[in-house]
Amino acid sequence: MPSGDRLGAHDILAAQPEDLVSRLLQEKVIVLQEVRREGPLSGAVISSYVVFDRPVERVYRLLAQSARQTEFRPELTSIETVEHGRYGPIDLQRLKILFQRYQYRLEYRLFPGVRRIEWQLDERFENDLAKVSGMWELFSMDDEHTLGRSGTSIDVGPAVPGFLQDWITRKNLPGTMERVRLWVNSNGKYRP
Repeated sequence: MPSGDRLGAHDILAAQPEDLVSRLLQEKVIVLQEVRREGPLSGAVISSYVVFDRPVERVYRLLAQSARQTEFRPELTSIETVEHGRYGPIDLQRLKILFQRYQYRLEYRLFPGVRRIEWQLDERFENDLAKVSGMWELFSMDDEHTLGRSGTSIDVGPAVPGFLQDWITRKNLPGTMERVRLWVNSNGKYRP
């Protein structure tokens, strides 16, 4: 379980290159590809920074509602909560990309005390994707703004063409992060 001792939004931003922070404050969404050597998100990871125009507790409450992702992710055809685990829901997600359909189960771990949300494939079930894991960390910038830091690692596996892997991760993610920002800023009312 994550510790309550952690950095604040200003610490996170101070540790980033000045040009990245400047772009983030202007554009509100920055997506970066990186390789991590260790930890739950090891391997090729897509990291995102998002500035939300809502207080941190509101942002957390919205993002913790995992079954609402179809409201800002049009590639998801459905989400069904199939179980409530120890730390959060287990959702069956169905995804359509071009003419292909995939389904997989994600196990969520919610940590409201530190405003962190984690997810990974529930390996008790057969999933059409080989690996999915990720997290959101939320940091208060001021009374009305939240810095969100997200990391996602996806491996679609050998049965899925390589161009789909690229689309799911690198090409689709910037648009997804912008839609989630608009969705949160609208208090869950925005629809693409």
